[in-house]
Amino acid sequence: MSRVALVQLVSEQTMQNVLPILRLKPIKVYHLATTKTAPRTEYILKAVKNAGQTPAAENIRLSSMPSIAETQRAVARAIAFAREEELEPVVNFTGGTKLMSIGAFTAANQATPPAMSLYVDTDDEQFVDGCTAPGLIRLLENDMSFTPIRPMLTLDVIATANGIERITKGRDWSQFAELAKYLFANPAAEHATHDAVSALVSKISGNGPRSPEEWLKLLDCEFELPEQVAHLAAACGLVRITSTGKLTLPDGTRHELEQLARARANKEHVQNYDQHRVAATEPIAFALGFLSGGWWEVVVADAVARTGLFTDVRWGATVVLPGGSELEEDVVCVDGVRAVCISCKRGGAGARLIAHLEELDARARNLGGQFTRKFVAVYVPVRGTAGTALVKRARELNVRLITPENIARPDGFTRAMERA
Repeated sequence: MSRVALVQLVSEQTMQNVLPILRLKPIKVYHLATTKTAPRTEYILKAVKNAGQTPAAENIRLSSMPSIAETQRAVARAIAFAREEELEPVVNFTGGTKLMSIGAFTAANQATPPAMSLYVDTDDEQFVDGCTAPGLIRLLENDMSFTPIRPMLTLDVIATANGIERITKGRDWSQFAELAKYLFANPAAEHATHDAVSALVSKISGNGPRSPEEWLKLLDCEFELPEQVAHLAAACGLVRITSTGKLTLPDGTRHELEQLARARANKEHVQNYDQHRVAATEPIAFALGFLSGGWWEVVVADAVARTGLFTDVRWGATVVLPGGSELEEDVVCVDGVRAVCISCKRGGAGARLIAHLEELDARARNLGGQFTRKFVAVYVPVRGTAGTALVKRARELNVRLITPENIARPDGFTRAMERA
């Protein structure tokens, strides 16, 4: 492959800059950005580094509203710089405003000799030759599609390109799959399980346990679940079966909770108290959450993985935002060059899902930009006027609603029914 220098316009959406770097493997990248978009050049370089590429980079600053002429001159300089270093310039005129794109295209076309150029068509997942100079099809080895770079398009790359510090690998759902599938296939057992867990928690506090003392009381409570649910839950460590045949929650962190409770009683200072409290209560909270609806996330993740439409499917991945704050996502994956965010809710009467749609929209944009695909999977349908309002708002935000009736159908996840 030739020694390439890639000249790019940088805008708010960064994947259109990441993709040509992954495909062309340039020696050097020239990024033309305004004051507003300049920070995104760092996101782009971090993203391609996640994919194993570390091109040299040079930033060229533009004014806040670049004209055709300004952009044309800046791109022409970048082309000249590249040729001085004996690199073959390729101009990506996808990003920026329309005026910037015109300026970049014109610069490539009017250079002496003209430079190659390309457009990144993310919808059809291919590169388009700008036809300003021959040679692009040679550089791309007669394949204009994104297929050769698909293995590189992980959530790590897409998230980093959008300014996310990092995203964890999430949990392995295989050990919970049998229980989740049983609850899905047996609605009566699922409802009984949900009611039993709700009643258990309400014994301690209407809003759920908060202090170490309340969590310890919860560990000592015995409860019952449908026989097969109890068997499967015990097999994956979500409950313990006592000598009397009753159930209790997992108590592997009892000692840590007792230490925290003792420190509180003695008014002793515990360094990083909140971190210790979260670590001590997480396994118990996970068990409660899974049995009272979290199992639905596993059903959805498993269905998504089996469609063949998505890659890099993760359950319970934690997204680390700039500044260190963390958000746990139910199910995330990749569709082509797009991130996919799927929120899973048990639903039913009293579920406040419309407000949740707004939150999902914001979180999805954080993860993968404006092109992120968004789903809300609801197990118990929301009926009546609330259901009608939910469907209406979901359409307005371009969020696809998934229900048990279409969870197993691959066409329930395709783009065909989405708005352009």
